[in-house]
Amino acid sequence: MALPLPGTPIILDIGGAYVKIGFAGEPNPRFIFPCITGTEKYKSVMVDIDARSVYVGNDAMRMRGVLKVKYPIQRGQILDWEGYYEILNHGFYNLLRIENLSSYPVIYAEHPFIPKETKQYIARLLFETHRIKSLIMLEAPFLSSFSVGLTTSLVIESGDGVTWIVPIIKGQIQSQAIQKLLLSGIDVNHNLKNLLMREGINIESAAAEEIIKKIKEKNCYFVLDPNNPPSSADIDKLTYPMPDGSVKEIPNRMLYEAPEVMFQPTLAGYNMMNIPQAVIHSLQLLSRDYWADLLGHIVLSGGNLSYSGFEERIKQELYNLLPQLGHIPKSKKTEPLFEFETNKLEEVQGIEKMQDNCPECGALVDLSNGKEQCPSCGANMSVPKVSIDLGVSQENIGKEKTNEICPYCKKKIKDVSSVFCPYCGQKIDSFQNPEIPDKIIEHPDVAEEFVETDKSGEIIKFYVPDNLQYAIFNGASILGSLPSFQNLFITYEQFQANAEILYTDLSELFR
Repeated sequence: MALPLPGTPIILDIGGAYVKIGFAGEPNPRFIFPCITGTEKYKSVMVDIDARSVYVGNDAMRMRGVLKVKYPIQRGQILDWEGYYEILNHGFYNLLRIENLSSYPVIYAEHPFIPKETKQYIARLLFETHRIKSLIMLEAPFLSSFSVGLTTSLVIESGDGVTWIVPIIKGQIQSQAIQKLLLSGIDVNHNLKNLLMREGINIESAAAEEIIKKIKEKNCYFVLDPNNPPSSADIDKLTYPMPDGSVKEIPNRMLYEAPEVMFQPTLAGYNMMNIPQAVIHSLQLLSRDYWADLLGHIVLSGGNLSYSGFEERIKQELYNLLPQLGHIPKSKKTEPLFEFETNKLEEVQGIEKMQDNCPECGALVDLSNGKEQCPSCGANMSVPKVSIDLGVSQENIGKEKTNEICPYCKKKIKDVSSVFCPYCGQKIDSFQNPEIPDKIIEHPDVAEEFVETDKSGEIIKFYVPDNLQYAIFNGASILGSLPSFQNLFITYEQFQANAEILYTDLSELFR
């Protein structure tokens, strides 16, 4: 696949389970590979075999039976820097096949609360070792929110090692309300493994962990009530083939009991909040004025939330917990900034004309004898007149309609809100031009993108990307393709002069 033009940003999304790498402006990553490395268990004894020192990604996965497999990133932290370095090399040179990285900027997706030393070390590694052109490091929840076109949202992002609850208001991540749960895909894997062992199903293979992971990704789902699940008589057991040719029969109930650990952490032996409880706790740390906007714009992200039924289950759980918040003020955006009173057009008695032009043929018709039809074409010459309100004076707002006399034609005016006489058309100077009260022009401190309101009356609304696993990448792809975004990248010279430039707040762009 041909490389894009130099200057096109490279996107790096390195997660605990998979690495996504590609270019800005493309809908999907060019390459996705497991975030693992492997070294030989034994020294090679075969001649004419050029064994590698390190296997990365899919190569390590295929040969994991004879390799010592390592996971460089666990629970959102980089534990093996040598393996991390090999993953960068594999993505840049083996997959993208870029010879000169100095022509390409990089968008690096990071998680919240990354240590300052770690962030600066990653930047230095990309600048000094890989010689990239420029760099910008963005927090993954913000990119997930931007992937669905929002800059104000409540992001629920769950990957292989960590689940994040991140409120974002006008592009600004509210750090004081972020919730980090060490409850994620790994725990679902462990719970499924324990359930299988209790049933007497033991998967004997060097790739047992990956087999369990595949079973989870393809077959697990959520139910609304785990104590009263839907009938599964038609599919009582799932048959799954093993690498050795055998077939394991997995009871259907295990497929919804395994991910249940996300809502019941005690099943995994954890004493912590579940996802819905963490959402409520996050909102309690914010002003209640933002609750309606955040609950109405919940963004789901991460492969660990792609199980069928998750959206319906978490919505049910959140509605059960909403009474803990008490009164939730309505979003100020639901109230119109200006109130308009729609009046029906009323026919009024105007000045009788002695002659007029026919609206059809244009002939001048004598109306003094009471004629209402054109003698040439027979068109109707009687046209009703209506009064039109062109403004409202401040002193007359809220007053009922009264009769006033025009100082020019001396006719009674029923509607005092008009600044022109409906009969003679003269401007009435005694009426002042309308002024907008100060309370109307106040700008509410809410998200500006919420122009339309939800007519259904539901408080909770979800925004789900087309592919939860690619949400972070898609957000970076959209943002990186914007011409105005190109000026925000940091060069090596700027980084050397001031490392704090990595922490530039981008929220001003979206206000």
